[in-house]
Amino acid sequence: MSELVTNAVRYGTEPGDSVRITIDVTARRTRVEVHDAVRRYPRPRPESRTRERGRGLVVLNALCPGAWGVTDRPFGKAVWAEVTA
Repeated sequence: MSELVTNAVRYGTEPGDSVRITIDVTARRTRVEVHDAVRRYPRPRPESRTRERGRGLVVLNALCPGAWGVTDRPFGKAVWAEVTA
């Protein structure tokens, strides 16, 4: 969740905007959604040993391989990820 919220605040908001976090838990998985006001989708950045930022989607894909994505919302987007129990 930390990675999704950090990316939403850093890249998905303007001054005065807010983010919304939704957590849905079942016996089989936990789904986290972070909603922000910007429609621009996150995109993986090329690997770099010198850059200190830009690894968020690499981390997300390592923790939730194939179980994350982006959904359009009326006023922005929701980036979501699911972790199995």
